[in-house]
Amino acid sequence: PITPEHQTQLTTWYTERAVDFIGRNREKPFFLYVAHNMQHVPLFVSGKFAGKSMQGAYGDVISEVDWSVGQITQALEQHGLKEHTLMIFTTDNGPWLSYGNHAGSAGPLREGKGTTWEGGVRVPCLMRWPGQIPAGTECNELAATIDLLPTIAGRIGAKLPDHPIDGLDIWPLLSQEPCPPTPHESYLYYWGNHLQAIRSGDWKLHFPHEYRSLTGP
Repeated sequence: PITPEHQTQLTTWYTERAVDFIGRNREKPFFLYVAHNMQHVPLFVSGKFAGKSMQGAYGDVISEVDWSVGQITQALEQHGLKEHTLMIFTTDNGPWLSYGNHAGSAGPLREGKGTTWEGGVRVPCLMRWPGQIPAGTECNELAATIDLLPTIAGRIGAKLPDHPIDGLDIWPLLSQEPCPPTPHESYLYYWGNHLQAIRSGDWKLHFPHEYRSLTGP
């Protein structure tokens, strides 16, 4: 069984295995997906970072995740893979506000995880590929994680599925400066089987619906 003692080491273990994977596969193309779970309650952190931040347990956890990203980045550099690797750092939803200071913040955006308001779906995304993505650039156009599959496939010449998919190749948004318009004419937001909102350009329409609030009753 997984004990609390085990959970304090999960971020470290994930990182060690990721670094080992890079070393073992450095001579061939690879795809590495590292999904840290310690941003979710219950929070656990190793002794390396426990009590080290000024933001409580959640701050400690994020500090350790930041360390993990640094270790993985360093491994790519040590093996001479930095210029040959597209790194993507993002999350799948906004903060879990029902857990208070164990969840992070969406800043000025409304609501959080579990809703289709901006605080629930608009998240940070950092990408790095030296020589391919201009350093220090920003793009505020609409994109989503569903776009990663066709974007990566386009870079490696992989064939997409025969059936229709919703994602689009957003490589121009990453590689061009200034950033061109999004390829999405519109974007639909569902909760379960219910269409709750649609975005097009600078506008977002929320349809009347019942939804849970994570910031109040």
